[in-house]
Amino acid sequence: MYARKITERLSREVLDRLQIHERFECWDRDELEPMLGMYAEDAVFDVSAVFVDVAPVQGHRDMLRYWGELRETWGGGMHTKPLELSDLGDGRFVLEVGLSGKGTRSGVEAGQRFAFLYTLRPDGKVIRAELFPDVAAALGAAGSSARPTT
Repeated sequence: MYARKITERLSREVLDRLQIHERFECWDRDELEPMLGMYAEDAVFDVSAVFVDVAPVQGHRDMLRYWGELRETWGGGMHTKPLELSDLGDGRFVLEVGLSGKGTRSGVEAGQRFAFLYTLRPDGKVIRAELFPDVAAALGAAGSSARPTT
């Protein structure tokens, strides 16, 4: 596996620019508006590789709407934890995350690991966030030329 622990993998400067922990802490505190500031205005948020019935959303308005729907489904009980991050170069990163929660209506508890493939502008704003079932799928989607750097 390419990815290593976040703190071992990337410099503090890169971690600060990516705001990994801040992104997920905003979600866990149900602070969706501040989370939007980390994304470009026309960013794409795509979970269709995992949730095939959900089309990619683009732009702050649609992302906020979708995130609100997720919060409603999980009743604020969905928590995320960034686990491992790998720098693919060219502003692309794969982040393995743990998701856990309890359905609002069903009461069913769920927990699983997924991976995000992030593409960032030079200023650190996310222009594309894609969710995949695992790190291998995210790396595969990044293309055969993608090789994590240290």
